[in-house]
Amino acid sequence: MLHNILIMRDSKLARIIDQLTKKEALIIRDSLLSPLLDGKEYHLILFEYVVSYGRKRTNLTRAVINEEIYKNKISDAQLRLHMSELYRLVSLSLVLINARTDRSYQDEVLIDRYKENEDEKLYDSQFTNSMKRLNDHPYRNAGYYELKFELGFKLGTHISNSNRTRDLNLQELLDDLDIISISKKLRQACFAVSHHSVYGQSYDYGLLSTYIDHIEKHNLTTVPSIRLYYSGYKMLSTPKEASYFNEFKKDIDDLKHLFPADELQGIYRFAINQCIRLLNRGHLEYGVISLDLYEDALENKYLMVEGHLSRFTYRNIAAIAVKIGEYDRAESFTVHYKSALKKEEQNSAYHFNLALISYHRQDFDTALSSLQVVDFKDHLFNLAAKVIQMKVYYESEEYDLLDSHLDAMQMYIMRKKVIGYHKINYKNILKMTRKLLKTNVNEKYTVEKLRDEINSLEVLTEKKWLLSRL
Repeated sequence: MLHNILIMRDSKLARIIDQLTKKEALIIRDSLLSPLLDGKEYHLILFEYVVSYGRKRTNLTRAVINEEIYKNKISDAQLRLHMSELYRLVSLSLVLINARTDRSYQDEVLIDRYKENEDEKLYDSQFTNSMKRLNDHPYRNAGYYELKFELGFKLGTHISNSNRTRDLNLQELLDDLDIISISKKLRQACFAVSHHSVYGQSYDYGLLSTYIDHIEKHNLTTVPSIRLYYSGYKMLSTPKEASYFNEFKKDIDDLKHLFPADELQGIYRFAINQCIRLLNRGHLEYGVISLDLYEDALENKYLMVEGHLSRFTYRNIAAIAVKIGEYDRAESFTVHYKSALKKEEQNSAYHFNLALISYHRQDFDTALSSLQVVDFKDHLFNLAAKVIQMKVYYESEEYDLLDSHLDAMQMYIMRKKVIGYHKINYKNILKMTRKLLKTNVNEKYTVEKLRDEINSLEVLTEKKWLLSRL
């Protein structure tokens, strides 16, 4: 029968239970039979069984559950109903667990309840406490202004409905709405510009230019959530101007304490990516700045995704360090942060970094042997590895191998449909390397002509290496 081959690990119930922390699982177990959740005994038994089975449910099917828990006394349809009910109970439990610590949500629920019940004393007390918490709020991002607007709107509505003579604070509400809208628009525009620079996707920015005019006319850069993304947008939309990066970097240093960690992750990435673009255009001083930004972000866990360091970030940090000659810093980072990667990515990413460092130390045998250990599943990783191989072949004077290798890279770029910034970069690398192979370094005119062509290319991550071969 079909249910005999349904693997439990693929069910919604198993997936949501897999995501529970030990603390959450204990809270749900102890709460399932409470009047609040109104679960049944069979819900608790089923929950404990699935939790105890662990995440490796290769052989766990509904048929197995029916036999071990119910002794086959219920139908498969009934079992599926029990599982569906338990899934809803676990989902509700997660909402309640989150509500226990979300004071803003609690404030909103209680204010609405006291207003509905027309209890002026409780309403005023709750509103006073809510405003105190808002004033003590650690952040000044768009989320803060949303909370401020919602409380202000509730107060204005309450005053209006109560026929009180107090100011309805309408202007403040209008100003808060502007701040919310402009802050979110600028933040999203930063993401869009960043995405366009990498993937070439174009976007319609709508009212953004109107917003920017409004910011400049009314000096709204005094608002942290506007100032940070305003300077970020200027930096990203005018990437050749280093002064805009310096302004954004200063704003980060001055304002980062007013933003939550999950938002700072994007903010730091904007700055780091711009540093890398400037570094790739030959501004080596931005290599050290980017490493310092990475170090700051890692120490504060801004760049961790679900508790892990991305293999791309891991590679990029080592690549920047070796590019500016900081080999020991690259190796120290590679060793220190290996355990921060996902377990299944540690070996490949670690050996890729070792290959990169070994190449720059002129240890070609170790570089190539390290590359053989890496299991490349991502095309950008693969291209980065192929560039290392390309350099090794050239510097080892293995020109036949190099010629074949360049052909293979060309086919790979076409087959994998590499796009945007990366496509331009790798096509330029191939083109200039082929010209380098054909250039007689003893012919001064030919060498200078190639040097000028290499220097004229704005997007060319291997510009320094190519020039060093002339």
